[in-house]
Amino acid sequence: MALSQHQQAVSALRITLAELQHKERQLDNLIQQFRNQLRRLPRQVMYGRASLDLSLSAMAEIEERLADALATRRRVLVIRKAALEELEALELIKRVDEARHKLQGLKRQALAFPASEDILQEIRQLEQFIADNSKRAEQAITASYLERQQGP
Repeated sequence: MALSQHQQAVSALRITLAELQHKERQLDNLIQQFRNQLRRLPRQVMYGRASLDLSLSAMAEIEERLADALATRRRVLVIRKAALEELEALELIKRVDEARHKLQGLKRQALAFPASEDILQEIRQLEQFIADNSKRAEQAITASYLERQQGP
């Protein structure tokens, strides 16, 4: 059975988010490692295990790698935020679509049989949910589309 485009997009986003989470953990470990190295290097000089010039050179290299790791982590977080927003928009679209289908069924039922107050109340709630969330989904999709069109 083929997945719908919606399901494929949600699945792809979930995979991307898992990859991003893994990358973020790797970077966190690397950042911690660099910070530990920077903290330990001065002791190497104090106890004569390494020359001052060698330690200064090593510290500069570690600081450069740390800065790169921190910058990469910030970029990963930007991508993660965008993926989460996209996933939220797709899930909202799915909930609105499900509400529309349920609303259609309830309206057919209300036309065929006298509708109880509970049914009428549920119809009103679904209509309100659809109205509120359709606008939010439209805004999320439009913002995402405009960002893609404008490019980096």
